[in-house]
Amino acid sequence: MIVPKLALIASALATVTRGRSILQGETQVVLEGVEQTDFKCDIPPALDPSKDGLPAARDLFSDDEALKLQVKRHSTIVKIPSISYDDNGEPGEDPRWNVFYDLHKAFAALYPNVHLRMGRETVNTFGLVYTIKGTEPALKPLMLTAHQDVVPVADASTWKYPPFSAHFDGRYLWGRGASDDKNSLTGLFSALETLLSNPLWVPRRSIILALGFDEECSGRRGAGYIGRYLEQQYGPSSVALILDEGGMGLQLLGNDTLYALPAVMEKGHVDIWLELYVNGGHSSTPFPHTGIGIMSEFVNQLESNPWKPKLIKGSPIYNHFVCQAKYSPDAAPNITKLLNKGDLEALTEELATLDRPTQYRIQTSQAVDYFIGGVKINAMPEYIKIGVNHRIAPQDSVSAVKANILQQIKPIVKKFGLTVSAFKGEDHNPDINLDENMGDGTVDPMYEVDYNGTLVLTSSQATLVAPISPTSGPIWDIFSGTIQHSFAFDGGSVVPVGELMTGNTDTRHYLNLTRHVYRWTPTRQGHTANAHTVDERIDMQAHLEAVRFYYDLIRNFDASPVAAFEKESDAGEL
Repeated sequence: MIVPKLALIASALATVTRGRSILQGETQVVLEGVEQTDFKCDIPPALDPSKDGLPAARDLFSDDEALKLQVKRHSTIVKIPSISYDDNGEPGEDPRWNVFYDLHKAFAALYPNVHLRMGRETVNTFGLVYTIKGTEPALKPLMLTAHQDVVPVADASTWKYPPFSAHFDGRYLWGRGASDDKNSLTGLFSALETLLSNPLWVPRRSIILALGFDEECSGRRGAGYIGRYLEQQYGPSSVALILDEGGMGLQLLGNDTLYALPAVMEKGHVDIWLELYVNGGHSSTPFPHTGIGIMSEFVNQLESNPWKPKLIKGSPIYNHFVCQAKYSPDAAPNITKLLNKGDLEALTEELATLDRPTQYRIQTSQAVDYFIGGVKINAMPEYIKIGVNHRIAPQDSVSAVKANILQQIKPIVKKFGLTVSAFKGEDHNPDINLDENMGDGTVDPMYEVDYNGTLVLTSSQATLVAPISPTSGPIWDIFSGTIQHSFAFDGGSVVPVGELMTGNTDTRHYLNLTRHVYRWTPTRQGHTANAHTVDERIDMQAHLEAVRFYYDLIRNFDASPVAAFEKESDAGEL
């Protein structure tokens, strides 16, 4: 909508930005409260897959030969610069995608048994879906996922080793994508290659390996197409479990308790774009504020008014600290004390000041990440654009983010007398009251200033807060039991508990396939470094642990009768 000289007010903002959100059809519903159940953090038993008679994971993926093989495999894949850019065109039109052909050739060379025994479909040119049919079609498939793409490198000269050299120093393998997400990619392929190299091994349960190619740009072309393809093939709610990258890995506390922290939900996401069109002119006679100055006031206003944190009882992060208080009460004694007292307000404050990762698991984040303006040093800019990235906490919503932006910019719109077009034709818009009696909008110089400014607000990549995946029941028990078996150690215990993910993964495109969506890269904290920045690397011993886990997870799900179709006609063509 276009509103001249407009103040934009989000009605009932307080009720929009508080509560807990869930998915209901295509819309996000914000609730005033949630069911207050007492989470006890009871742990199901460890699950040993050895009854299938296959070699143990530790015997296959622990010695020097296994390490050399994984370094060879992983370095081959990391050396291929499979970058996805924000401004990529469509596959087949933008030649920058063509490097993915090289990646696919490498997959075929490195994993011959996967390519011999699994069906391979390409989806939207570079998306890959590998499938091996199980002998029991009544069992819902197991779906394993990763993404092929990596983020760009800003300046290769700042790296210790060239970012696509895949240098191995005896412990770490360095390179863009070595951690995010080619660690998972190599690990999943390697576990499947080992299983499929045994001609006598035929799975009871079908297995799907789905590989998107633009996750770093929201996954629209890759996982977005793959999700629709799989739903057409098998139908909704047709998959037993989806495992993708993410989560918080493995955290050792007190040398005797190892916490496995898969993400059982994701925050929402929306990017808000502000574009200002304003009068220019020669810089020798400038306005009191140039367009960049006006936009800087918007940035300052937003950064001076961050979102407020809120901890919800029964949420994943709350349950994580319930487990920590139970099994490692002395690791954070003040958190344990506040939990036991039930003082959510004080606990919220404690967590919000602990560190940034903890703060933003209970708070909507806003980050001004994009700013362009100006074409000449002696010309006032006529067009300025900023982008504000939001990751939306469960108590908030896309419409609440829009409402907050409108509320924050109101005094600056008034000050400069701007005309505003706000989120025209978009979904998830808040109710807005229009107030056209804003005064004359002057900046109070001695003479009249007409900025003739128009501010256009739009949004992109609107993603609702993901629903919480189950952390009890037979499917979770297999997942949890496998984690406990794979990472068991003498004198200690392994505690799997769900967490929240501040970023987003390709799973946003797979939510119709199952309720059991777990985002977890099985890597110890401190053994991977610098994803998305300089000197990204992965400890290859930690990588071997991940391969062992994937190998055991496939075996345990294959041995279990859980997650069967209610009737055979429910199963799509496998």
